[in-house]
Amino acid sequence: MTALLLFLLSGAYMRWVRQPAVIAEVPEIRAVYRSRHLLLLLTAVANLAFAAGGARRSLCTSAASWVLGTAPLLFAVAFWTEPELGVAGRTFSTPALYALFAAAVAMAIGARPRPNSTSADAVSASK
Repeated sequence: MTALLLFLLSGAYMRWVRQPAVIAEVPEIRAVYRSRHLLLLLTAVANLAFAAGGARRSLCTSAASWVLGTAPLLFAVAFWTEPELGVAGRTFSTPALYALFAAAVAMAIGARPRPNSTSADAVSASK
């Protein structure tokens, strides 16, 4: 929920607060603002997906806690600090993207079904 709120606030900042408006900025700075804004949306969607999937194992829980807690904050800091550095300024967004990817992989590994040992024993016993 925090990531969605940060996404909405960053959009309002670009539209109504930033002077000069982001639309009037140099194209590179405008692109960085928009990309960081969309990264906040990515985090919000990932949060919704992880919440809908449910965390059943400790690996899933730790991955989900990373995505729910730290990534939105890093992307919010990136939104407000990186545009002034231009395209080369990726101090906060790059580690957050890598961590988001690692969390998604951890969720995929943790959510895979485990083989049921009792059904495997029953199949081998029936042969």
